[in-house]
Amino acid sequence: MASNNGVPRKPRKKQERVVLSDSQLLQAKSVLVEELEENPNLLDLPESNYTVDNLVDFFVQSAEGSKKLLPKERRRYAMYLRKSTDSEERQVRSLEDQEVECMALAKQLNIKIHPDDIFKESASAKESGNRPIFDKVMLGFKTGKYQGLIAWSPDRLSRNMLEGGQIIEMVDHEEIQDLLFKTYQFDNTPNGKMLLGILFATSKQYSDKLSQDVKRGNTGAVRDGKYLGVVKKGYYVNTATGYYEPDEHNWQLLRKAVLMRLKDRVTGEDIADFLNDSHLSVRKTEQDEYKLVKMTKNMVSDFLTDEFYTGVYKHGDNISNLNDQYNFLPLMTPDEFIQLGRNISASFDKEFKGRGNVAQRLEYGLLREKVICDFCDRVMTFQRTRIPRGKNKGKWLLSYYCRNKECIRHNDKEAILKYGHKLPKGIRAKYVNAHIEWTLRHLTKNVDEAHKRYIDRIEQDVIIKKETNRRKLSDAKKDLKLQRDFYAKYQTFQVSNPVEYKQHHKGKLEFHQAQINSIEEIIKRLEDEKTQLGKALPTREEFVELINSYLETILKTTDVVEEDLVYREVVLNLRANDNFISVIKLNPPYDLMVDLSENTSWSG
Repeated sequence: MASNNGVPRKPRKKQERVVLSDSQLLQAKSVLVEELEENPNLLDLPESNYTVDNLVDFFVQSAEGSKKLLPKERRRYAMYLRKSTDSEERQVRSLEDQEVECMALAKQLNIKIHPDDIFKESASAKESGNRPIFDKVMLGFKTGKYQGLIAWSPDRLSRNMLEGGQIIEMVDHEEIQDLLFKTYQFDNTPNGKMLLGILFATSKQYSDKLSQDVKRGNTGAVRDGKYLGVVKKGYYVNTATGYYEPDEHNWQLLRKAVLMRLKDRVTGEDIADFLNDSHLSVRKTEQDEYKLVKMTKNMVSDFLTDEFYTGVYKHGDNISNLNDQYNFLPLMTPDEFIQLGRNISASFDKEFKGRGNVAQRLEYGLLREKVICDFCDRVMTFQRTRIPRGKNKGKWLLSYYCRNKECIRHNDKEAILKYGHKLPKGIRAKYVNAHIEWTLRHLTKNVDEAHKRYIDRIEQDVIIKKETNRRKLSDAKKDLKLQRDFYAKYQTFQVSNPVEYKQHHKGKLEFHQAQINSIEEIIKRLEDEKTQLGKALPTREEFVELINSYLETILKTTDVVEEDLVYREVVLNLRANDNFISVIKLNPPYDLMVDLSENTSWSG
């Protein structure tokens, strides 16, 4: 075996795992018992400024082709209404009738349909390729704009096998995550898709029964947050549910390792030594024997930068949030994950290399996919370059770069001929940021209308958040009762059978107490969130104050993640010309408020 440079490469040594002895197991558990006696709150997770959904959103945005598996209440729906080109009297249902009945279905299911997401078309569906509006809707699902589709009946979507098969394939690949009809109940099962294929005017049995392949199974497992071939250190698989459960002292040892890195800045090598000395072990299920793991510095680095430990579950193009699926106990908060990513390079001898490090992409990916080249209409890439000389030597120069080699930016002769000078290949980030700042200072127009639209948006969000909060609170209270029952059981067992308890169950009281403490913190946070959701909606004055807070954040914050959250809330996209921003578009409702001069261009 040879590497790319021709130098022979040593074969990778297969990792050996040794069964953990009873004495080693007791020693491993005693390490945490002593630590907990000195500091009972050692393993409690701190409050986090960011949510796991922030991380999920980032991974979806940064991974090309990723499909976020959204819960129903967060999906965006498109409505497609069609009649053929035949005379009105030959129509089964008119477009207006279809819309009325489909809107009634949406209301029944608590689905909000924006007027811009209702598509009407007069065209035959007997042959493919004749419906531009239908193609536009399908593109919306391909690009992730929509997740759910509503139509009056299957024959409104397609009467041919090609486009019918396209729809079924998009359902199969989770590009269409919910398919609803007024006149037909579709089941996302092999038989359900076969019947739908028949309704799309095919006379032979659709081969969807054979489609329960590995990829489909993996997608379902990720969606449900269940075991998918790999058990992470610190967790085991509950064989009854398929869920990941914290593995008692091993979870606690890894939590201690996180704190060692965050608070004490302990090196990766020393953390590896601590875990090895503490007999860190793994098992697939609760019934399996523990096996020792020999940790290395690189393995520690991989563990500390693994988003799984926050609850972000990734496999291929699919991403879901384990915290939404069940009472998953994360090992670190999103804040801790981000902080670990920021300082991990120093102690693990890793340099930032563009897109190589997840947390650093999160930190330095400002305005991802939002800065567009005004010359070629391509998205510009965020990049940073270290200044090699001068008074600012060693500092980072932030910019947005056009990578399209066909763009006139890269053709000096054409640029000189057309504009009289060469064009820069990109634009400094400070000019982009300054334009956003300047725009925020001019958000004065149509405040009342913008406030009304903002309130409408919040009302819809509150409905969804209240239901999610209710579900999570209910689950947390059930889990709290379960953990208290376990604690009471082992407490009684400790008194009645002290010898057997010491031999086989030592440490379980501490573990279940840690679980109880963690769940109580979750319940308190959810109760506080519930109280906040019940507060009155912001007034016009509070809305204006919110806009001003966005501006203040951009002017004062040194937290680029926080800055990026403001950008994504306000900015839809902007266009970069020579050395200036020619056009900026804002998200609703802020687009109603821009009070600019006729010349909207701005340069540094």
